[in-house]
Amino acid sequence: MSVLLEVRGLRTAFHTSRGKAQAVRGVDLTVKPGEILGIVGESGSGKSVTCMSVLRLLKRAGRIEGGEVLFGGRDLLTLSEGQMSDIRGSDIGVIFQDPMSSLNPTLTVGEQVMEVILRHRGGGKAAARARTIELFEMVRIPSAATRIDAYPHEFSGGMRQRAMIAIALACEPKLLIADEPTTALDVTIQKQILSLIKELQGRLGMAVLLITHDLGVIAEAADRVMVMYGGMVMEEGPVARIFAAPRHPYTQGLMASVPDPRTAGEGRLAPIPGSPPDMMQPPAGCPFAPRCPAAMNVCDAEAPQLYAAGAAHRSRCWLMDPDAPQQGGAA
Repeated sequence: MSVLLEVRGLRTAFHTSRGKAQAVRGVDLTVKPGEILGIVGESGSGKSVTCMSVLRLLKRAGRIEGGEVLFGGRDLLTLSEGQMSDIRGSDIGVIFQDPMSSLNPTLTVGEQVMEVILRHRGGGKAAARARTIELFEMVRIPSAATRIDAYPHEFSGGMRQRAMIAIALACEPKLLIADEPTTALDVTIQKQILSLIKELQGRLGMAVLLITHDLGVIAEAADRVMVMYGGMVMEEGPVARIFAAPRHPYTQGLMASVPDPRTAGEGRLAPIPGSPPDMMQPPAGCPFAPRCPAAMNVCDAEAPQLYAAGAAHRSRCWLMDPDAPQQGGAA
């Protein structure tokens, strides 16, 4: 199967008054047509910055300092802003984390969907309005023909997120980037939104890059998962394989800190001790070493490569090295 999106050696930093924060440090990833890749990790791990770098939507202080972002064979980092504007909303759709702050409160929701259609497809306002009603029905916004003229504050949180999905899908993109699409929603609405994204992904045949801190979302929706920490990829592979046999101590720690409904009330959760690294001065070695129960001397000195851990499964851990001692030993 061909590759739709390929990121090679991406490095992104934020230049601040305190110095340079190295938010993304040499990230590689691939997304195939029709695939859902989930990116998971704690806040500050580099998930959203990676995807905003792909879209070239970084805040003013953010700079892409190296790497390639190949989309359909074209390096997006070499395109002009005008060329990128043609791709955003057309070939690549995006659902942002907070729909209330992403929608313009002074325009009707329908106008905001129509704006995308007219910008990328043309065809006149009547055709754009008809297409918007069709999209509202597709994402299951009730009474679509009348709700098209409502303002964002007249929609519930779940309906606003559905409207954001309609905007993202207006031009039937090849790739949908969903940045924490269920964070601000209650559990019932979360499940509805995830089911809707999966259904539309299957119907339209698009690829999805799903960013989340919630392993439950990954289990529900993704085909493959990429675990990030300290601006680096710690582990990646098929969802079923990683959930059954995680190889990186960070992935194991994430899973141990999630409540299991089958054992509710039996013992306490096991949180990961310590704090994420300071990206102003990222460690020379493995970024997880200060918090890792299996850390060795080499972990502080040098960052490991991504080692093969099975079919399409890789882990960035010195414990995977053929010469590594048993877990808990010293280098």
